[in-house]
Amino acid sequence: MLEHTKTCKLGIKAALQNNKREVKDVFYLIALQGLTYVVPLLVLPYLMKVLGAEKFGYIGFAQSICTYLMILVDFGFNLSATKKIALVRENAEKRNQVFAETVIAKTLLLLGAAVVLFIVGLIPAYAIYRETMWIMFLMVVSNAYLFVFLFQGMGYIKWVTVVNAVAKLSVLPLVFFLVKGPDDYLLAAFIQAMVYVVATALSWVVVCYKRWVSFVKVGWEAVKAAFCQSFPLFVSTAATSVYVACYVVILGYFVEPSQVGQYAAVEKIMRALCYLLLTPILQVMYPYISRLGANDSVQAQKIMRYTLWVVLLFMVAATVFMLVVPSYFIQYIGDSYVGTEKVFYVMAFAPLFIGVGGVLGQLGLLALGNESDKKKFRNVYLLATAISIIAILVFPLLAGIEGAAMALLLTEVIVCGGMMFYGGRFLRIKA
Repeated sequence: MLEHTKTCKLGIKAALQNNKREVKDVFYLIALQGLTYVVPLLVLPYLMKVLGAEKFGYIGFAQSICTYLMILVDFGFNLSATKKIALVRENAEKRNQVFAETVIAKTLLLLGAAVVLFIVGLIPAYAIYRETMWIMFLMVVSNAYLFVFLFQGMGYIKWVTVVNAVAKLSVLPLVFFLVKGPDDYLLAAFIQAMVYVVATALSWVVVCYKRWVSFVKVGWEAVKAAFCQSFPLFVSTAATSVYVACYVVILGYFVEPSQVGQYAAVEKIMRALCYLLLTPILQVMYPYISRLGANDSVQAQKIMRYTLWVVLLFMVAATVFMLVVPSYFIQYIGDSYVGTEKVFYVMAFAPLFIGVGGVLGQLGLLALGNESDKKKFRNVYLLATAISIIAILVFPLLAGIEGAAMALLLTEVIVCGGMMFYGGRFLRIKA
């Protein structure tokens, strides 16, 4: 037993020494993510308190709709184009080709997203959210041209975090000075959307300064091929969005905005805690493990296993936080959120499954896997989507917003189980 422990420690030490840049980037991103999450985690409770559950529900609903649209416009390119850029980043001609075809595809999808939003606004039950949705559509437009795939593929994802940090720290504090009551909910929505606008503008400055790409002419066949290559990933990420965003959207159809706000408040806190660590780790390790796996699959699997343990440790801390914080949270933001304690307790365990499923899915099936593994990744989310749709239509009828939280947790458990079933083999290192 002691010998095994000693071997593990030596393995971890060797992994850290052999991957200093990636470890440095991860900690760099975590530090920046921590900085940029401090402001939103301060702003969110303030908005919840000042706007009240009803008006905060307007913002929560609009953000959920815009999340769907951002996933539509992304179309999986933040995975497929990232991998292509990572593989050809030393070849300027091919890099320009990938960049141009991706940007053209995203622009076409953005036009389609605007049409979708117009149609959603015509649904009578959603009419009260119409103005908020169009204001927050600025998020979708800006996110389309943030060029995350380029930064990530070039191995400079930390710059995306830098521009996001600058945008959040410069824009979000305006909430405290300008938003004073429930009637300011549209202004609050605009300020949050402007974070994306500023971040995108700054990312363009970096791309132009670095001169990574030039926009070249590409034919429709190249754009069509990019769509086809990314479609399986789009299906899986679109399926992911069902349980990330659909709960708020469906609740918005059946319940009052105040209940939408109560549910959205807890879910936003839970996901902020999860993605504080998970997002920077996956952003750094995905292109790295993709490249390493092509030459040394054994070493890549070792790195993925160590990554999983680190993620799991932090997810346990997030779970403990979610179990402890409810009473203090409700005491601060006011009586309109009384009754959300049970939602906190149910969602508290979601980070554990989100962390494990995220690592095994993205770093295992997508980064190390083949085309068959991509289909398995997609199928896991399709199954989870089908079950989540049934659950979100049934559980809230039985237990209100607590039922919606139960449906979310069930979906995360299914996703995690599927990723372990298909991706568990990447944890069994052969040599």
